[in-house]
Amino acid sequence: MTRDEIIGALTSNLNKPVRVEFTDGNTGRITPLTVDKEGFIHDLATKDDMVFWVPFEEVVSVTPDESDS
Repeated sequence: MTRDEIIGALTSNLNKPVRVEFTDGNTGRITPLTVDKEGFIHDLATKDDMVFWVPFEEVVSVTPDESDS
């Protein structure tokens, strides 16, 4: 995905779980909370209180997560 596609996918899924593939090969289910010019803040789509900031350059793809977890 391009940077603009990643931004669009994150923005259109704010506060909804998505699957993200990172450049290190890891994938994860996250919930994007905010998107800025350089990256985004997300939680881990779990009930904990941890949030993380990730630059767009560390993301390969973003897809909506339709699972019922």
